Formats: sequence, structure tokens, C-alpha cells
Amino acid sequence: MTPPPVAPAVVADVLDALPPRLRKRVDASLDRAATWDVVVDGDTARAELDADTALTWTLTAGVLATADALVCSCLLAPRCLHRGVAVAAAEIADVAEAEAAPSVAVADVVVEAPVEVAEAREDERAAATALWEACATVLRSGATGSGAVVRAELLRAAHVARVAGLHRASAGGLRIAAALAAARAGDSSFDREVLTAELVDLMLLCHDLRAGAATTELRGTARREYSPVGALRLYGLCTETVVATSGYSGVVTHLVDESGVLWTVPAIMPGGAERVRAAAGGAVAIGESGLTQRELGRAGMLLSGGTGSPDRRLGAGKAVRAVAASGAAWDAAPLAGLWEQPLDEQVARAFHADTRPATHRPSGDDLLFLDGVVVGAAGGALRLSLRSAHVDLVGGDRTRENLRVLAGAGGVSLRVVGRLLPDRPGVVSALAVSGADLALPSELGHHVDLGLDQLQRSHVAGDGTRELPPRPEVAAGTPQPLRPLENVLHRVALGGRAVAAVSSASRDVAGLGRVGLRTTADLLADLAGASRDRERDVFGRVVRDAGDAFPVAWLRAGVHVREFTRVASRRAWLEAVGVT
Repeated sequence: MTPPPVAPAVVADVLDALPPRLRKRVDASLDRAATWDVVVDGDTARAELDADTALTWTLTAGVLATADALVCSCLLAPRCLHRGVAVAAAEIADVAEAEAAPSVAVADVVVEAPVEVAEAREDERAAATALWEACATVLRSGATGSGAVVRAELLRAAHVARVAGLHRASAGGLRIAAALAAARAGDSSFDREVLTAELVDLMLLCHDLRAGAATTELRGTARREYSPVGALRLYGLCTETVVATSGYSGVVTHLVDESGVLWTVPAIMPGGAERVRAAAGGAVAIGESGLTQRELGRAGMLLSGGTGSPDRRLGAGKAVRAVAASGAAWDAAPLAGLWEQPLDEQVARAFHADTRPATHRPSGDDLLFLDGVVVGAAGGALRLSLRSAHVDLVGGDRTRENLRVLAGAGGVSLRVVGRLLPDRPGVVSALAVSGADLALPSELGHHVDLGLDQLQRSHVAGDGTRELPPRPEVAAGTPQPLRPLENVLHRVALGGRAVAAVSSASRDVAGLGRVGLRTTADLLADLAGASRDRERDVFGRVVRDAGDAFPVAWLRAGVHVREFTRVASRRAWLEAVGVT
């Protein structure tokens, strides 16, 4: 058994106590922890390392919460390598993530509408500065060179940020620390592109906080906060299945109020795909409507004393009252209004939603509402004609089966709810469909939830399945002209400053200038120059760099690549569906 999980600050506290000679040996000694037999008994854990040495953990809710709660019996304790390995090899307990994990029956934290504060407090700026400096150290060392000590400093900064109320920044620091651990361990889950994106997001956030900007969105929240929304008349739109890589699954029911605003009611719990059916058939946690999640997606609800979070998730507090009500078809108000927005505006809204943090991304902003005619099957997708252009609908296993059935309804008009896939122009992840020509049984009502319901051949009519060539694959990710700059960003994230300093960028800078990307060329030249520009002492030795020139140059380049890619992806998406 691996050592018990530790709180972020504990790693730094334990490693700080080690003398320099032992601190340098921690990384090379991490494999020892895999041979330990750790026995957990209630709030304590113990590992007999040899005849004379034992480690004892005193746990708080299963977590090592303080450095003093880890005791070693060796003669060098507490300044011993055993304690250093025990914390460096352990998983990091993310208290914030545990508190914010989706659930169907937790009490809401109800607050009044938050007041936006434009100026950051002194402790917030100090915490953001510490996290910035920790990230800068990661950039100088790279993932492969960021050992236990660098990771510990990052964890300490993440803990300080959490104490200061910068929960979004703290969560970003923990994700980066986990990625560094995966890189050092050779874990296949490590992805340098993901690490680069995480570093860009966190360093830009810290930059804004250091400059004094501080809003609720920048600070983040420890737990999802709900504000009163009053009485709402809600209409079911559809129920979406969720199977997340984070170990959660279930369903999310999408609702629309009388003014056309989208809301969600989740039923997501720990588990895999096997939890989806149970969640869909489970009772809605809001009030006592007597409806299941699946039924709510086709019915309606009268809500009083309601609460909602910034991302328009409805709360299930004790004071909330709800009763079942009639639903509405997709071609009736207020649902019909969702399909009236022009497609280019829908695409713009969906791409903008991708720029917001998940806790403040309004429900439904990444959804598309499409009217089209079935053309046929295109590879594993269902091709839909939208006037002068085409869209391909895709999905998971059950969705794919249903789309294959619908491919036999050539010429039939469909109304679709789907989620835009930013890196796949013209491709939509389909959630639900409806159509006047579909002969749906009464239990399906007005529409089909593609991830839950099972379509039969008898439900559709048309002129038969047409097999069409798949949509040509579009190179995902960064546009080709930006690749030289992106490659340097990735190399720095993986190998550190020295990697960028060794390679020459003059050829790529000249090439970018020739194709008119002058700003991109300047950023690449600045980054290459900052990576090589290091001070030396009177003896010619490189002086340890603690300035901001290099991390700022890297961040500017990273933000440029990110925003350029978003604009290019949006343009490619609009071109793919015939909108200019």
C-alpha cells in the first residue's frame, strides 16, 4: 500500500526540515515507498521499514494534515530521509476538489449575490506572487527537472493561495504539481501540451491577481455557492449522460425557464458508466416533485425559493420547494426560441464559453440548437444538411447506435441539441433529437435522449440509409504557422529554460516574418533571447535567475498561441458550416 495522502503544505514543511544533502537524495529514493507495507488502522497508519525503523502517521479524515503527525523512529528523525520519501511519494489530498465534487444531495451554500471587488487584498497579491514564482521555477527547470523540492514549493504556494481565498489558483497549482509527479514517474498520463496549457492559465491568472485585479471569477470558490433565484417555471429540454475521466458519472437534466434561460439539475456521483442508468432513474433532489431525472427532461417544474450557482446549476437546499408541471414540445414556447438564434451567434457563444472557468460558465452556453435534414451516414457520424452546409453528429456508444438508426431516415427533418467540438470543425456531439416525422412511442414524448433512449427502426421513416464519405480530417490544435513558437513553449515546459537557450530560433523568426506573422516572430525572438540572457558573476559562472523576464516572455508567447488558436478554430468551424 502507498503512503497515506498528504495535505499540500505538509510536503514542503517536511522537506524544509531536511539538511541539503538529504533533500537532494529524495527523488532518487522515491522507489523505496513502493516496498513499504503500510497498514492503516482507523486514524493511524504504520510502516515497519526495518527492524529498527518505523513510520507512524496520525491521520485527519484519512489525510496527513500536519508535518508533526508523521513520526519516524530512526535516530535522524525528524530530519530524516524516511519522512521526506513518505510525503514526496504520497498522493496530494485536494480538499477543495472533494468539497466541490458534484452530488445530488448536498446542502447548498446559499449566499447573497456576490459583490465584485476590483482591488486585490495584500494577502491575495502575496499569495499570487508566491504561486507565480513557483511556476517560474517550474519553467526554468522543466517537468523533467522539477523534483520533489520544486514540487514541494509549488504545493506550499498552492496551500497559501487557498488560505488567502484564491481557490481557482490553488486548484491550478495542484493540477500542475500532479502533472510534474506524473512526468517524473514516467506515467503515461503525462501530456506536455496539457501541462503547457495549465501553466499558461495559472500564470496569466497570477499575473492579473498580482496586478491588483480580483473578482469572484478570478478568486474562485472553495465550494459551489448558490444565490436566491426566486420562483421559476421550468420546462424540460433533455437529459444528458455524463461519464467523466475523473471517476464521476451520471446525468445532467437541462431545463429552460419562461424567459429562455437554460438551467441544469445534475445527478452525478462517484463511479463509472454503470451509474448512468441508476442516476437517470433516480428522484430529482430538488423539492418533492416525484419526478426522476429522466422524467424531468420531458416534463416541467414549478420552483419556489429556488437557488442557483453562477453556472446556472439549480440548488437542492431545504428551503427550496418544487412540484411537477407539464412540459413543452421543442416547437412550442419557450423551448422553440432556442432554435431562433442564428448559427454564427451560437458558434460565437460556444467558443466564448470555453474561455470561462467551469464554475462560472453559464449552463448551455456551449450548446448548439440545429435544424436540418438527414443526409445519411458518414463514417461513424450522422450527416445533417443545414441549407448550404453540412454538420456531422457524433457521440458515445448508445448515441452512435441511435444515430445509425436515424441514418435510415434520409430526407427527414430533425431538430437537434448538441455540443460544439472546438477542435473538430463542423462536428457536433449530439445530445438529443426531435422530429415531426419520427414515430416515437408515448414514453419518449417529444424527443429522444440519444445517450439514454433506444431508437428502433420502426420509429423512423425515410428513403433509406445513404453511405457517405467521412468528413475530411482537419488538423487539430495549433495552426501550422504557429508551430515553431508552440514547439518552443512545449520544449520549455518539458525540459526547462536550457532547452530553449540551446536551440537557435533565427530561422523560424525569419520564416514567420516572411509570411506576415510579425507579432508571432517578435514573441519567438523575445522568448529565445530571454532564455539565453543570463547574468554571470565575476568568475563567469551563471547567477541564479530570479527575475521575471524569462517567465513573462514565455507567458506572452503562450497567451498568443492560445488566443490565435481559438480564433483560427472558430473561423474554421464557421467555414465548415458555410457561415462567413
